[in-house]
Amino acid sequence: MIPYLTDAFSNIKITDDNLKLSLELLEDWDFKLDKFSQAPSIYLVTFKYLLENTFKDEMGDDLFNQYVFLANIPYRVILQLLNNPNSVWWNNSKTKKLEDRDEIIRKSVSQALTYLEENVGSEVGDWQWGKIHQVKFNHPFSGNFSLMDKIIDIGPYEVGGDGTTIFNTEYPFSESIEKYPLFRHDLFENDLGPSMRYIYDFENQDEFYLILTTGQSGNVMSDHFSDMSLMWLTGKYMKISTDEIQIKRVPNKSLELIP
Repeated sequence: MIPYLTDAFSNIKITDDNLKLSLELLEDWDFKLDKFSQAPSIYLVTFKYLLENTFKDEMGDDLFNQYVFLANIPYRVILQLLNNPNSVWWNNSKTKKLEDRDEIIRKSVSQALTYLEENVGSEVGDWQWGKIHQVKFNHPFSGNFSLMDKIIDIGPYEVGGDGTTIFNTEYPFSESIEKYPLFRHDLFENDLGPSMRYIYDFENQDEFYLILTTGQSGNVMSDHFSDMSLMWLTGKYMKISTDEIQIKRVPNKSLELIP
């Protein structure tokens, strides 16, 4: 998609320093969605506005939110539309002017830069992807008391990737809707991904590697409530033994449940 974004400005005189630097970053980008990189922020915030500017005028808010609810649909469709610069979808049906693809792309890039300047910082160097793309593990009781949330919630953590990367950190394109409280979210907040990862060696059946998003225990006061989160974020694992003799050989704490 990047050549379409940069080519849309090929015959345009650019006077804005942040726009000039942003296009340079996109042209030199290695396409890794690293949380410390600025290019993913520029690209993915632009993509958000590109979806809205392409579909919302024809669909309206409700239908648009339904259409983009499954992220893999807009990913595929936008790629198809980019190959058709004069598609009727590019035109804004609410204006008298006939817009084409490159005009909508330039509008979307401009909106993205304004968003980043207002919400992250005035300097492009501050626009790391992890500053706006984060993951948080909310406790079932979260949202009732802000001070308690700081104790029972895990995160937020800055995270790279998106819904197209191997480390899936998908976030919703649909807007938060009050009538659907389960789907409320912050913009670019990771809400889908690998809840657990395993590595098995079938020649060694007495052990395997495992990591969860938070920890083994649901008890907030337990040492194991959130001790796996940073390992999950950095691609690390814990070795789990299922051999009874080996388990008994290592000192462990025991939890006794008395009815």
